[in-house]
Amino acid sequence: MWLILCDPSDHAALWAFTGLHVRGLSPLELVCAQELACATFSAHRIGRHNSMFEIHLPDGRTLLSTEIQGVLNRLSHVPTDHLAFASEPDARYAADELTALVLSWIACVGAVTVNRPSPRGLAGAWRSPAEWNVLAARSGLPVPRMPLSTLIRQAPELPTATRSVIVLGEFVFGDGVPTDIARACVRLARSVDADLLGLQLHLDHELRARFAGATYLPDLRLGGQGLLDELHRHLTRPRVGLL
Repeated sequence: MWLILCDPSDHAALWAFTGLHVRGLSPLELVCAQELACATFSAHRIGRHNSMFEIHLPDGRTLLSTEIQGVLNRLSHVPTDHLAFASEPDARYAADELTALVLSWIACVGAVTVNRPSPRGLAGAWRSPAEWNVLAARSGLPVPRMPLSTLIRQAPELPTATRSVIVLGEFVFGDGVPTDIARACVRLARSVDADLLGLQLHLDHELRARFAGATYLPDLRLGGQGLLDELHRHLTRPRVGLL
């Protein structure tokens, strides 16, 4: 079994689900965050050498971690609408506990997971723009100047164009990306342990690219059919072992 975990409004995930299904990835299940949050039954065991879970979804489907061969993880948050009638302190506590549980579920999958969760984010560690700029510079990407004080005022540097780039493993998807910039994008993705990373590049009047931001949830449609082909290969690569 393969899973795509996403929010209901994630049209890029729905597009990927259709494309992977056409490519023969089966059984393939699309699971929304709301379904995980409202599971009718869950068992989660964490041992010294391995972990497992069993989840019964509201629509009757059952997810067993031992049967999962690959995951495309695009969860941004765990919805808490069903906690609306709880007091604010109780709702916050329950939301934190539920997020930790979902994070642990995903983390214990021993198969290929794109992308693995972090304590700082369900699809990867949240980072401030300043942190991303530092990591991008270390990876070889030109970065813009960034004031570190509100007392410093400078006019924003307006780009002449913007490019979107998607890194998947060792492959870069995006039109007209110079080789050195593409390699630096791959290094940045590696540095944050992301199999999948979207980057925004600003181009100046001389068409020189500069880092402008990164996301673990890029619009996969920008990579076209080539990205779907590589995503299919990535998710079906041999398993290297269980956690």
